Amino acid sequence: MESELIYKDELLTLCEDFTDVGYMADNFEAMDFYGNPLEIKRSHADKAMTLLVSFPSYEGEFKEEILKLDAFLSHLKVEVHCYLLFDFVLPEVTTLQNRLTKFKLIFDSEDEFGSMYGTKIVSGSLKERLTKSLFLISKDGAIFYIDIPRELEKPLDLDRLQVELNKAYISYTGVGCHE
Repeated sequence: MESELIYKDELLTLCEDFTDVGYMADNFEAMDFYGNPLEIKRSHADKAMTLLVSFPSYEGEFKEEILKLDAFLSHLKVEVHCYLLFDFVLPEVTTLQNRLTKFKLIFDSEDEFGSMYGTKIVSGSLKERLTKSLFLISKDGAIFYIDIPRELEKPLDLDRLQVELNKAYISYTGVGCHE
């Protein structure tokens, strides 16, 4: 996985630890919209897939992209647990939560997601923030698809996400590739 990112012509670096497609996703601790601790699990009793999406902030082009992605996800016909992660509590948290239809807004308050999934930026003006990332976790808890754009101003690939959601849904085997 590429560890260097570009944002507004600035070179940024991600933490060295990362996970990859085929490996079991990690459960992690986070904080919900109300400030309560919660464990985000890699698999669910209802056999639904999980989508973990992070952004460095809720400003400018990120705001528009988040709302577009939420609208896209709200049209899915299968159950997918969708989480939108930030590394800090946003000032406009209530406004954002009220605008979201599919995403559950959570915060990486314990710095577990950023560290375990390799999405924490460790240099530059966005140091200590989460990068823009998308992790699709299959029904069995394995990481099925990852989208981390090298250029943060480039949007997540929704066409590819649709293809990967369909593939993940029909290819459920009951076990991950790697534990």
